[in-house]
Amino acid sequence: MEKVRLKGVARGVLWMILWAVIGYLLLVLAYCLPVDRMQKHLESSLDAFQDGPTTLLKDDTAMWIDYLTDSMILAEAVYDGEESAWNQAAAVYSNNTPADGEGSWTYRKMQAALEKDQSGPGYPRYWHGNLVYLKPLLFVFDYKDILTLNMLLQLALMFWIVSLLGKQNGGDGLLLPMAVAFGMLTPPAMVLCLQYMPCFYVMAAACIVLLRWPEVTDRHPALFFLTVGMATSYFDFLTFPLVTLGVPLVLYLLKHDFPCRKGLCATVYTSICWGTGYLGFWAMKWLIGSFVLQENLFADALNSFLLRSSHETEGQTIGYLDALEQNLGVYYDLRIWKVLFALAAAVLLLRVLWMFHKKISIKPRLNVIVPLLLVACMPFAWYFVTVNHSYIHYGYTHKELMISGLALTAVVAVLFRKQEQET
Repeated sequence: MEKVRLKGVARGVLWMILWAVIGYLLLVLAYCLPVDRMQKHLESSLDAFQDGPTTLLKDDTAMWIDYLTDSMILAEAVYDGEESAWNQAAAVYSNNTPADGEGSWTYRKMQAALEKDQSGPGYPRYWHGNLVYLKPLLFVFDYKDILTLNMLLQLALMFWIVSLLGKQNGGDGLLLPMAVAFGMLTPPAMVLCLQYMPCFYVMAAACIVLLRWPEVTDRHPALFFLTVGMATSYFDFLTFPLVTLGVPLVLYLLKHDFPCRKGLCATVYTSICWGTGYLGFWAMKWLIGSFVLQENLFADALNSFLLRSSHETEGQTIGYLDALEQNLGVYYDLRIWKVLFALAAAVLLLRVLWMFHKKISIKPRLNVIVPLLLVACMPFAWYFVTVNHSYIHYGYTHKELMISGLALTAVVAVLFRKQEQET
């Protein structure tokens, strides 16, 4: 048994090393593309960045559009410095932004990205794997074209997931929970921001693989969740990465209907696999970057972790409850979410009372419900670890709560699904 575990660990490590090398080489290839054409396409969309670092559609925080991060991503994509492709793939540079000048910082960032002579700081802490697809897209389309393509692709993937759910045994009962979950992501904002793309696509791809090719997760659940964590680390910019674990995990638990203890073990085990892939693949980037750039990226990563998990921001002391208030407040400020959550709670209460009245045991349902409740707690654990980051960037970290929304509404669906099987 011990040999089997060691063999599994060794396989996982080799898997990460293999994909770390492939991921780095893909970035090198992306940096070999000429940027002249990309800069022309970017120039046609400069007006989108004139209004400042963020925009709230309809004054709704849930519709937070982060132009600041998008401007950084685009500036990195069209950077045209003297460094080699190997160094650029490891450091991910962008041109220096003038401290003063006309227009917002984001507008000046975009103007600087179009200059001929470029040099500036790197951002080597992240993989920036999104540049692997963004640079080729910019070679063909402009910024607004890419956002339109993003909208169409996200809609197509959502419809595909809904279609696959409809073909599952009892999957119809999950359509409403999935609708609530997707709604909590705020689709209008999701399609208008580059930095929101990676987590959505990794999450959607994981759900599609789980539903369309279930033999993958049946045979290799550890490798599946490890790979999802790795992909999240590679493409994401630390936005709301936990959704790539929570949403597929809910589907995984409902699909297998484990006994309670086994379901809890599966939840913990797959979460550890995802976390290992997420953090381990990040460490692979620091290792590769340290070797290529001849500097210690691990020290920079440690300092960043200490900052993001700290209880201070701009000289102000903040606590866990402050971070929770910021993120929960995004939904609490809208009446529609208050009404929907109240209705879900009422339906749940009425269903439980009806079961007691009919003397139907709730115990068999706890096999699924208890693990789902554990999954529902994941965003709150995430906020506890990342207090500083979750407090400052609540405009998008609140989207982690869609995991809780999905898991809790899935509990209601489980209760009614069991009723259909009994009657």
